[in-house]
Amino acid sequence: MTLSPKTRRALAGLAALLLSSASGSAMAQEARNVILFLGDAGGLPTLNAGGILANDAPQSLYIHTMPYVGLSDTSSLNQWVTDSGAGMTAIMTGHKTNNAMVSAIPSGTGGAVVPVKSLLEYAEERGLSTGVMTNMKIWDATPAATFAHVGARKNKDEIFRQMLKPRFGDGVDILIGKGRADAATSFVAQQTTPEKAFKAAGYRYGEDPTIVRDSARVAVLRDTDFAPIPAVEATIAQLARNPKGYFLMVEWDMHTDDPKKGLAHVKEMDDMIRRVSQVAGNDTLILFTADHSFGLRMDGGKRGTPLLEQYDAETAKPAMTNAANEVISVQDGHTGEEVIVAATGPGADKVHGFMPNTRLFDIMLSAFGWKRDN
Repeated sequence: MTLSPKTRRALAGLAALLLSSASGSAMAQEARNVILFLGDAGGLPTLNAGGILANDAPQSLYIHTMPYVGLSDTSSLNQWVTDSGAGMTAIMTGHKTNNAMVSAIPSGTGGAVVPVKSLLEYAEERGLSTGVMTNMKIWDATPAATFAHVGARKNKDEIFRQMLKPRFGDGVDILIGKGRADAATSFVAQQTTPEKAFKAAGYRYGEDPTIVRDSARVAVLRDTDFAPIPAVEATIAQLARNPKGYFLMVEWDMHTDDPKKGLAHVKEMDDMIRRVSQVAGNDTLILFTADHSFGLRMDGGKRGTPLLEQYDAETAKPAMTNAANEVISVQDGHTGEEVIVAATGPGADKVHGFMPNTRLFDIMLSAFGWKRDN
């Protein structure tokens, strides 16, 4: 039977409508789990340079293949250029705050602050498992914004105290990061040791990330780097045992005051995201963003020769610094331009266009099917 052009157009329209409806229904599915990957200082210039330095091709990161993309403002409440405390507070709580504050907002009286509830605390309140993993110090501003509320990000003693005395649930279930020596100093001031304090709070305490495989409540603190993919895989496997689901925040430092080190971290986090997308399951929203950008620029480089070789050759000649043919230059400091948000999984379709950084909190919250407290 031959169909008329009008009938064929009608059938094509009906098929498109059905496909769109099915796709919309799939995206409307609530997430059982949410994983937030936070590239600290991982702005667009850093992602671009990191991908080309690693792969000699533009848009060569796994992040570049994530289907939903938007651009997020990064300004804080009192500055156009944010620090990590205010930047992560906006993402984790949906509230802008002043630089140096951590999941707290100014109260307007005598420098006092008011704590604001983080997404991790929403998860703890509802019985989900939670994890925080970072290659920075565990009490630093970005990880601290998931569980602590302080007016000054340098107040590590109070951040450690709140880590073990949570406002909701039993606190973060799996902690992996640096700052072992800092913990020792901080807990001595409280007339105890990290081993005793974490044990009293129900944690298995150590410095080897492999202990995560055998314990549901673990604090791994160390002062050296660790292999990221085995650590994140073990963390997800442990958190996923909770039938209610989990929230995991993974921070990886991408500051490029040391360009080669920072850009290598871009590749490390990208490899983590690629691997996690393979093991986390279709019921998991995976979201990547940065708290702020950084003053790095690719100023040169020729195709056909590995960019890493060109950069190594350039840095071997100090006299060429700031020369016209410089491959990578750095103005050491945070910058205020928008950063990328990339997502996949249930709720990822809400990532599009330009947005305030506070909207990321609502995207993650709604992916779980939750609403903000009044």
